[in-house]
Amino acid sequence: MLNAPLRYLILDDEEIDRIAIESEAKKFPFLQKIASCSHPVEAFEIIDRFQPDIIFLDIEMPDMSGIDLMRSKNKAGMLSVLITSHPEFAIESYELDAFDYLLKPISAERFARCAHRLEDFCRMRTKAFAFDEEQESGFIMIKQGHDKYKLSVHDITYLEAMKDYTRIKTATNQYLVLTTLTGIMDKLPAGLFVRIHRSYAVNCKKVDIVEKGKIIIQSQVLPIGKLYKNALKPFFT
Repeated sequence: MLNAPLRYLILDDEEIDRIAIESEAKKFPFLQKIASCSHPVEAFEIIDRFQPDIIFLDIEMPDMSGIDLMRSKNKAGMLSVLITSHPEFAIESYELDAFDYLLKPISAERFARCAHRLEDFCRMRTKAFAFDEEQESGFIMIKQGHDKYKLSVHDITYLEAMKDYTRIKTATNQYLVLTTLTGIMDKLPAGLFVRIHRSYAVNCKKVDIVEKGKIIIQSQVLPIGKLYKNALKPFFT
């Protein structure tokens, strides 16, 4: 549980879209609106004054795009969730370290997944582990202070990218580690883990079901990214 609500700002030049985002956000008590605005200039002032934890922002707006705003207002600790009707912006959003990317019209299910990822990340960030530079074959070595922990790669079910961090999920626990998903993937045995999405990699031996557009692994449903579909065929045929 979070110690305090996550305060968010909505930026979208379309009123109906601002209302839709707020309507979904109201379903989650840990999200608290501080403002909703239609122009980036107004958003600049709100960010400087209130320092929100999260900003839900449209990409296509007059005068300045959401991506431009992210470049100029990359406040430390503020999580950006980009919202757009155009999937072609996805790659650029990840390069700018957006926390998530939602396509309009936003479904309740997809927003819920984003909201819970935000909650998990903010709750775990205060107790994040460091990635040990000295890795051991067959294990992921992580540490907190002077304490070191070794996780068997065979116990890991999936990995999830969360900004500069990666969540390591096992059947019984989860760990937030300060390193990128690519950084961890480089240390894992070839052929055991496969990237299924820009945000997810799975242990092939733990996957229960592969369906159109998703993978089910120990009751957890993970999306398959369009760019990764062909690469998965050798693993799940």
